[in-house]
Amino acid sequence: MHREVFESRGLRCTRQRQLVYETLCHTASHPTADELYQMCSQRMPGLSLATVYNALEKLADAGLVHKLAGVGVNGSARYDAATCDHPHARCVRTGRIADLPDHAADKLIRNIPKRLLKELEEELGFKVEKVQIELLGEFVDARKKSGGNSHRAA
Repeated sequence: MHREVFESRGLRCTRQRQLVYETLCHTASHPTADELYQMCSQRMPGLSLATVYNALEKLADAGLVHKLAGVGVNGSARYDAATCDHPHARCVRTGRIADLPDHAADKLIRNIPKRLLKELEEELGFKVEKVQIELLGEFVDARKKSGGNSHRAA
């Protein structure tokens, strides 16, 4: 199924990599490697956690998935099969990540003044190649579980 995609990126197409990639493509939850392992091991008994980690690293190196830095309870990295630029909301308490709705993401990115970016480039001597936006806060369900303190979006 993904053989051509893998080969075009110089990756061997193993059953394990295919399963990890396919599973990640079919979830919007931005799972950790451990969470992805739980999902995959139901479909492939005997799959090891190390194999999932290795597959994710190879897929990330090949540009087929994004590895998102971890925050929250255990600080584990999270993974996203959507490799196009798109903003996220991240919960500072739990580390949970969610994509912003398309209508809001488009509006947010479109409203960054190009003149401001140009000024920053000149002031910093830095060429802006892309803009990544991440909203930090706390999901309402995370606040309820923690007694209402803190704030973070995921």
